[in-house]
Amino acid sequence: MVRGDTVEYGAPLPAETRAWRVIRALAGYARRTAMDSRPCEDPGDGHWTWRPDQGWVAARPATDPVERDLLDLYLPLCAPVGDGCRMTAHLGQSLDGYIATANGDSCFVTGPDNIRHLHRMRALSDGVLVGTETAVRDDPRLTTRLVPGANPVRVILDRQRRLGSHLRVFTDGAAATLLCCDRAHVSAGRDRQGQARVIGLPIRDGRLDLTALLETLADLGLRRIFVEGGGATVSAFLTAGLLDRLQLAVAPLLIGTGRPGLRIPAPERLADARRPAVRLFRMGADLLYDLDLRRESAAVPLTPVTRVL
Repeated sequence: MVRGDTVEYGAPLPAETRAWRVIRALAGYARRTAMDSRPCEDPGDGHWTWRPDQGWVAARPATDPVERDLLDLYLPLCAPVGDGCRMTAHLGQSLDGYIATANGDSCFVTGPDNIRHLHRMRALSDGVLVGTETAVRDDPRLTTRLVPGANPVRVILDRQRRLGSHLRVFTDGAAATLLCCDRAHVSAGRDRQGQARVIGLPIRDGRLDLTALLETLADLGLRRIFVEGGGATVSAFLTAGLLDRLQLAVAPLLIGTGRPGLRIPAPERLADARRPAVRLFRMGADLLYDLDLRRESAAVPLTPVTRVL
């Protein structure tokens, strides 16, 4: 039994456990409540208030550095969602910008601290989304098995519906799963892929209509979407202007050649390149760039590199 920040024997909770407990509680509160500015008591002994111009504000700021870093990273992702979906994407890449080798080997570009971060991001999301190549090459489970928290709905994009039903997301029953494809591939009796529900979407410019996809997900109650890969899928959402945040985890290795991360239209002048507001977090040997794509800045702000477990 947990009360405040102590267990029934009086031993203090570790800072990481305490912070994650608060983060999950505030994310859950924001899901359930339409908020403008009102108080919200956290599950510990502090007191939190949601302020639209500031985000979550604590009456007693965290003093432990581990707890403070975790709150700094994740609380901006725990804001209430108004209309539509809030979209966050993540890519793990090498120093020279590759997410996998030329033959598709990507296990693992980033280290265990960033992998744990991915599981936290899943736990804070209503849906976790990957593209066809990630599904077929990695056969990911997309669950929260490394951290406390419910599994999100798994959303798999497969325009031509060519993925096999043997993949774990279609067979393990660990979480509800949606397979999104060209609606031409959905008909009576073909609305299931293993245990997954198949959703047909319109096609625009030879690709799934991503705007229609997000409208469909929002109608299903999935408002916080985490795009976990791969590079082509993240690039498509970024190019379409549908991402709110982009997280790039850079690992200290050089691949030389392989599958690039982002592939987006390039400006002719460097002055026209996007410069989103950015925060840096250290995850073991990796650096996470957390980009707020809704806030552009004339110059990259100097942000201290913190440590996140």
